[in-house]
Amino acid sequence: MLTAVLEGAKEQGCIIQCIDLNTDTLDQIKFGGDDELVAALREAECLVLASPTYWGNVSGSMKLFLDNLRSELVHYSSKGDLLPGSYQGKGYVLITSCTAKKWTNRLSGITDQTFKAMDLPLSTAGMHRLFEAVCADTYGVHTLPPAKYEACKKIGAQIPKQMQRGGFTLKRYIQLFFMLAVTILIVMGIQQGLSALHIIQLHQFWINYLSFVVLSYLFLSIMLRYFAVLKHRRS
Repeated sequence: MLTAVLEGAKEQGCIIQCIDLNTDTLDQIKFGGDDELVAALREAECLVLASPTYWGNVSGSMKLFLDNLRSELVHYSSKGDLLPGSYQGKGYVLITSCTAKKWTNRLSGITDQTFKAMDLPLSTAGMHRLFEAVCADTYGVHTLPPAKYEACKKIGAQIPKQMQRGGFTLKRYIQLFFMLAVTILIVMGIQQGLSALHIIQLHQFWINYLSFVVLSYLFLSIMLRYFAVLKHRRS
């Protein structure tokens, strides 16, 4: 999966470098180190983190990498608050795989914690998440399915364009606005239908208010859950 993402990025003119955390290079990433590897990480505009899901979390190598990179990602204020470091504004892509069946992962979210473990340090550092990719049902699989390969390669190809767009926070606010707008439209429609059936009386303020709050909460929860599953592409 990582190879496919990097290939897609390279075809778009990106300069790529792959760091294997299972080799001795991991020992080079030290707190506040100035070696060539840390320099390359500092220079990168986007980081692609790939880790299998082991026991519902990232691999030990990935955890050690993120721990060692902590002083690069964040620093403390005089009051002990975490503040973004030199990686602020960079982009990142998260990749994982698991042996669980596709629908098992869709329903239970086995890979969720893996994403959170990689996402938390990078988002705290002020970096912007561009994409996520999951490949489930990998037991006994030695080659990436063609469809998943193309999907990962497409992610890599989209990295430069996504980096140029910027405005990641604004995009999330726009998405939230449309989700709220659709939710309110659906709820008002349901209220009008219930009123026409004489189930509720909209002219009574508290009944109108309570029905609106309850229905809005239900539909917004469903929409947020749907988009969370869709975004993770747990398959």
